[in-house]
Amino acid sequence: MPLTELWNEHGTISKERIRWLAKSDLAELLRAGPLQFVVADFGIKLMWVPAQQRFEFWKTVKLQIADRAKPIYREQFPKEMAYIASEWRGSAGECLILLERYH
Repeated sequence: MPLTELWNEHGTISKERIRWLAKSDLAELLRAGPLQFVVADFGIKLMWVPAQQRFEFWKTVKLQIADRAKPIYREQFPKEMAYIASEWRGSAGECLILLERYH
């Protein structure tokens, strides 16, 4: 990690990272419209969170969003797990939020 593309069982979905995100950016995107979370963990296939579950999922991870520009001290996060977030565009223009897991 960091990843250079997003994929699923059908192949590559996106090679276009738009920007790195802070927790406040994520909250704005959630208010702005539909999006889909994708979770990356080293050595495990990507986990695609169904778009209709985005708000429930956000509630479970929002305290674990780390600032990419600062060192990550896992013990400062719930479950000693942190995520670095970035915005991507899918092949149909959809908003994808990648959360890269650090634990």
